[in-house]
Amino acid sequence: MAAEKQNIMMFSLKIRVFIALQLYRFAYTLAMVPAVLCLPLLRRYSRRLREGISDYLGFVSPIAERPSFWVHGVSMGESMVSAGFAVELKKRFPEHQIVFTTTHPEVLAMVKKRHIADAVAYFPLDNFLTMANAFRRWKPEAVFVAETDFWPEFSWQCYSRKVPLVLINGRLSSKLASFYASFKGLSEIIFSSYTLLLVQSEIDCCRLKSIGVDQSRIKVLGNMKADLTVTKAAGDMTDFVNWLAGRRCVVFGSLHPQEFDMLKMLFVSLVERGIAVIVAPRNLADTKRWHAELKQMLVKVAFRSDMSAQSSFSLMILDSMGELASIYGLASAAFVGGTLDSRVGGHNPLEVMQRKAPLLVGPYCRNFADIISQLCACDGVIVCNSAKETEIAIDRLLTDPELARRQVESAEAVLENSRGVLEKTMLEVEGLL
Repeated sequence: MAAEKQNIMMFSLKIRVFIALQLYRFAYTLAMVPAVLCLPLLRRYSRRLREGISDYLGFVSPIAERPSFWVHGVSMGESMVSAGFAVELKKRFPEHQIVFTTTHPEVLAMVKKRHIADAVAYFPLDNFLTMANAFRRWKPEAVFVAETDFWPEFSWQCYSRKVPLVLINGRLSSKLASFYASFKGLSEIIFSSYTLLLVQSEIDCCRLKSIGVDQSRIKVLGNMKADLTVTKAAGDMTDFVNWLAGRRCVVFGSLHPQEFDMLKMLFVSLVERGIAVIVAPRNLADTKRWHAELKQMLVKVAFRSDMSAQSSFSLMILDSMGELASIYGLASAAFVGGTLDSRVGGHNPLEVMQRKAPLLVGPYCRNFADIISQLCACDGVIVCNSAKETEIAIDRLLTDPELARRQVESAEAVLENSRGVLEKTMLEVEGLL
């Protein structure tokens, strides 16, 4: 009787997953119709479409008839993990080819430049035909996804083809957990396809379990980014050092528009006191508006791209990719964005910790709650609830070098305790394959 009941439950589950998958395919196709109609116009304004239309359709670059692994990292942060993981994967499995996908043009260019993978492409559109094309061309023996980029069709293609799908350095925000709890069908399509979910914290583990993921497939390893510290500046910092000319510098990294509006008067105040300020937007599309607003406030402001032509300015807007982590190393204090905007939930603080800069964040750090809680416990971070509190905290750090030193040392201890995740991840992968 119990066996019969279990069979009925399994049948009901399969029906629900099947219906959810068909509805997703229909909705995704329907949503793509306007984009297809506007394609000629979109290609004029989108670098991604100009460079990668064949990739989006699944016609990715062919590879040699040898075993391959597919590694995916969506944005710059996730790709730092996936690229470092891909390099180590190649060392452990030298007979395999590495194919790498992303959604970010700068990441794609970086992976190509560093010869990290045998083939690099934009991530195909998540429908049946495009994904089937990519899988037929690459025939991966295993697929690895970094952090938090979940796609139903992509996951289902792995499951239906019996290709192991592994989440590395995984995390699940409270917002995503709530979404998947509301859409059980999609959740089952995605997470039942994962062979192994290697996550950063117990919080991520609990969230996955809350949406029905079997605990036997979840392992808490920590944050791999702690193992991917770049000990030497990733780029030439000479221009920045010359511009600073011995001045103290405060860096505001990965800011969102709401945060810029909250903090712009603080930028002015710091500049008036002879402190250099570097503002890095999360989205480069915001740079022009921010530049115009600061000029109206009579601030001497320039883009990083104009640095060689201008030197007599006190506030720089970073309009380049891939330099922020190195710039943190020049900071007397660094504020990590996405933490004053409750909708975002915070960006990665590890880059600041790795560069040994005193760290400030806002109150909304749910995306990195585990690491922030460890930092708070040992006074390795200052949490600021407003622009005024941020100003007070910066003043404390700039006027009290001993406070800044103790904070950096505490953060370094947290970072050191987090190391070893890459090796743990590789051991899990070797055990699986």
